[in-house]
Amino acid sequence: MSLKNNLMCALLVGVTLVGCKDENVNSQQNLLSAGVEIMNPQDVPLIFEFAARAQGSKETEVRARVGGILLKRNYVEGSEVQEGQVLFEIDPEPYQVALNQAKANLEQTQAELKNAKIQLDRTEKLYKQKYASEKSYDDAVANYDSLKAGLSSAQAAVDAAQLNLDYTKVKAPISGLTSMEAQSEGSLISTAGESGLLTHITQIDPIYVMFSLSENEMLTLSRMVSSGQLKNPQNAGEVKAILHLGNGDVYQYPGEINFVNPSIDTSTGTIKLRAVFPNPNNRLRPGQFMRLTVEGLERSQALIVPQTAVMQSSKGSYVYRLNSKNEVEIANIKTGPAVNKEYWIVNEGLEKGDRVVVDNLLKIRPQMTINPTPVAVLVKEEQ
Repeated sequence: MSLKNNLMCALLVGVTLVGCKDENVNSQQNLLSAGVEIMNPQDVPLIFEFAARAQGSKETEVRARVGGILLKRNYVEGSEVQEGQVLFEIDPEPYQVALNQAKANLEQTQAELKNAKIQLDRTEKLYKQKYASEKSYDDAVANYDSLKAGLSSAQAAVDAAQLNLDYTKVKAPISGLTSMEAQSEGSLISTAGESGLLTHITQIDPIYVMFSLSENEMLTLSRMVSSGQLKNPQNAGEVKAILHLGNGDVYQYPGEINFVNPSIDTSTGTIKLRAVFPNPNNRLRPGQFMRLTVEGLERSQALIVPQTAVMQSSKGSYVYRLNSKNEVEIANIKTGPAVNKEYWIVNEGLEKGDRVVVDNLLKIRPQMTINPTPVAVLVKEEQ
């Protein structure tokens, strides 16, 4: 072969190779690009949200313990009162008279007892000298013992009369906010039925917030604990309750869960829990509805996917996953709790190292080959 022919062959081969290379580049450039996240287990914070309602930490009825005419109310309705503060005054005169009479009876009994003691000592002396009979001595002893017992009874009557007189001043059993009065001044009060109810007092600092956990949520948490998926906090103080008020504000003081009902409410299928919050400014009021989140728990070594990457079909939730050839395939998954309102925890359907498509989902179809762009998974704690 001549030199000219050799040069022509070499030129043709070079043109062919360049053409193949350009075709591969063009093919790669024509592939749809999409972001993918590589599944990598990590500890993620869990936040559980519930509907909640506030109630007083102490709620009590203020009732009259003696009857009579209600003379005076010493507080402003709806105001805060302190434990031991006199709220109402009932006419004390009948009870003062009863106390005076009881004291007079006590003094009379004391005098009689003193005389009986003198008579007993005299009779005992004569009895020892054989000048008094045994019956006389026994009668003196019996009279003294009877009056001694009568003295205790008279003292008890004085104490009871004093107690009734003290009850004419109706005091606050606890500190808190008062309700409207149930009986107006001048009313005849008795201790029976609703006539004895004067007002209510509700203690709101601290204040309780009640919320409920469904049976399914409880079982899910129990399963996570038993399987070791739920990371135990270092101390109980790390688990906090946060309140989100109706206007969107976050209540400034965190609370703590201090009670879990041991039984499930059969009518609702829920278990009741209680959190306690400081309420120094009385910002929270009983009956107020709000959202409560429980924070401080962590799911150990969880796989998470963006909520926007999860789609629904008749078979349930699924995501697009890439195989080793960058081909799209459907992966049916089962999701767990939400993470920071952006991610779902994946309980089933994905494994460590899987690549999940997270954007351009409307343009992607199964078995399509795409150009993957790695996207890092980063879970940030909510502020």
